[in-house]
Amino acid sequence: MEVDERVLGFVAEWFDPHPQIIKKYLLKFYCETCEVEMKDLSTNRKFLKKTKIPPSLKSTDFFVGANILLLSRDLKLIDYADTMTRKFLEDSDERTVCVLSPALYDSMGVIVKLIESAGFTLVDMKSTSLVDMEDIESAAALMQNVDFNDLARPEPLVAMSFRGANSIVVTHKIINSSSFAGIGVACPSNVEEATNFANFFLKQRPSTATLEECTCCVIKPHAITERLVGSIIDNVISHGFVVSAIQMFRLERAAAAEFLEVYDGVVPEYKDMVDEMCSGPVVAMEIRMKPIEGCDSGEKVVETFRCHAGPWDVNMAKELCSKSIRALFGRDRIRNAVHCTDLPKDGVIEVEYFFKILAGCHYIDGWK
Repeated sequence: MEVDERVLGFVAEWFDPHPQIIKKYLLKFYCETCEVEMKDLSTNRKFLKKTKIPPSLKSTDFFVGANILLLSRDLKLIDYADTMTRKFLEDSDERTVCVLSPALYDSMGVIVKLIESAGFTLVDMKSTSLVDMEDIESAAALMQNVDFNDLARPEPLVAMSFRGANSIVVTHKIINSSSFAGIGVACPSNVEEATNFANFFLKQRPSTATLEECTCCVIKPHAITERLVGSIIDNVISHGFVVSAIQMFRLERAAAAEFLEVYDGVVPEYKDMVDEMCSGPVVAMEIRMKPIEGCDSGEKVVETFRCHAGPWDVNMAKELCSKSIRALFGRDRIRNAVHCTDLPKDGVIEVEYFFKILAGCHYIDGWK
């Protein structure tokens, strides 16, 4: 059977806010016609007849762990519904991990871009610190090709996970054939090692956020899907900003609406903005400026980074600020690559929302 003739089956979850219950559905995706249909698993009744998916969805958006927005419902695909779908997709859904020591922290954008350019999609990311000697020794046991003294440095390290066919072997080869080979980056060479890397570096580790003199930048879901994360991070760092903390999150609709609440009733596209922010994972960054004597860097970083991000309207950004983030990586007023703090007083507040309020219960699913 050719790919375009396939019918892919998934078990999908939707949280119904009114009775406060999670409902499960059988979701079938028809590859050839780009249609979906759904059946309520609790009643065994058809919930949705064959319907074309919206233009914002692509066939590659359907995989276990994905969040998709369908008929104003935020659905999470939690499992395969049949053996055929599992067999067809599992190979293309392989996960790997790449960990950068403190020596390469500022090169994270370049390395993410390198792996994304090979066709792999970022599915998790987090900056963290090794807190004591036991922690350092545990990390060194996994990152055997990295110098122990490098891991003992006080600066943060960053771990990232990618998905795609043969991601473990291919990413390992990419790194080993790059200029970064042997100088502070480690990748697993098999599934067991990948799981161990993920369990140690991506689960419940302390954040590196300072929560002071900072601004917030959030890379939007469309940019992650388009594999623009590395390019955006590299752009931020190469323009002199300090990414003092970074982490991937999935926002429930209520969280996205709360975070963007200040725009409700002010920006006509508020609902569309919320839809975009909860349509997939986001990457949140705490951004600071290098210390300048006699300057309030906390207030300055919000204004300076907002200018670097560019106007909300991508067409305006391309016209007036052609080298801004939104001009370079945005698509339209909603898919404009990044959210950034607008007001100086909100810099710390927005960073705290992600790295203090949400981070405590955060972990991206996908590692069994």
